[in-house]
Amino acid sequence: KFYKKRNTMGQSQSAKFEKYFSLICTDNVDELRKQLKSVSSEQANFICNLYDADKGTGTTLLMYAAFYGNTLICKLLIDNGANKSKLDCSKRNVLYYSIAGQSYNVAKYLFDICDTNTKQILINNIDQNNETALHESIKVQNLHCIDLLLSNHIDVNILNKDGISALHMAVDLGKIDIVRLLFKYKANPNTKDLSGWTPLHVAAAHNDLNIVRLLLSRGGKINALDQHGHTPMKWARETKSKDVLHYFKKIGAKEYAINASTTMEATVPLILSTTTDHESQSSTHSTQKELLNKTTVTPNHDKTFSENTLNNTVQFMPIELQHNALKDRLNQYKNSKMQTSINEETDNE
Repeated sequence: KFYKKRNTMGQSQSAKFEKYFSLICTDNVDELRKQLKSVSSEQANFICNLYDADKGTGTTLLMYAAFYGNTLICKLLIDNGANKSKLDCSKRNVLYYSIAGQSYNVAKYLFDICDTNTKQILINNIDQNNETALHESIKVQNLHCIDLLLSNHIDVNILNKDGISALHMAVDLGKIDIVRLLFKYKANPNTKDLSGWTPLHVAAAHNDLNIVRLLLSRGGKINALDQHGHTPMKWARETKSKDVLHYFKKIGAKEYAINASTTMEATVPLILSTTTDHESQSSTHSTQKELLNKTTVTPNHDKTFSENTLNNTVQFMPIELQHNALKDRLNQYKNSKMQTSINEETDNE
């Protein structure tokens, strides 16, 4: 009897995690409940706080269940002692995982069961990139999750480590419905990222006239300057955003800083401040033209723009969804189970 208990307790962290992770992958609530009832409350608490040590991410069973959208398993784990405030190695919590998986019901459940203090800890959590669950909700473009977070008073204007707000992201994705929702909760149209870009700079570079008009109607500064003294109109020209450029000309927007400081003027190449024919600047913008290769005048949100301070070219930085590994983890498990089943059938034959 003693040996059996010692042997069970001596199982590796990885083996125990895999055992219960398999129940989450298969949505086997009944078996998980049975397993938890068969051990002491102390052991159940230990089980419910197991994390994925092999992957080095620190992702707990609760986080996986939240990402996969199984509210019943989340409830079972929490009822048996799972820590709702636990952070993974990237400083992300269970709320982030529910949003990353677009698991609205799990996110709502977390808000419903948490006291005010715990709710604030969950919603105000900032990961290693200085991002909250709101940034992630914009990336996955889930309007219901965004509204849930905003209605629970998440900071709509918080900036990540690159100075990018939720509004920057929504504009970059071309999601005008999300932009409107963010404005409903008092999003600031004039926040600047580390390169000085406002959401209006982003919309102009994407030739998104509808979002440009919306930003201006909500107080966006038409002649806002980035860190090199460039306005949204300047970037509309450089990215060949013809619709937006025509509109800016029509309403009297400026392309350059007329009264820029000496420091700012010094960072702008002289040719840019004196030449109006930008098509002739082949050497300055050759890389930019190759990257853009823009032939249409419709909104283009395939890429994310940022300015390179050395040569004034435009670099593309696609938004990366950081939860692909979680999906891969589930697929790996399912594939391994499928292969095991095939092998067993072969052996039987």
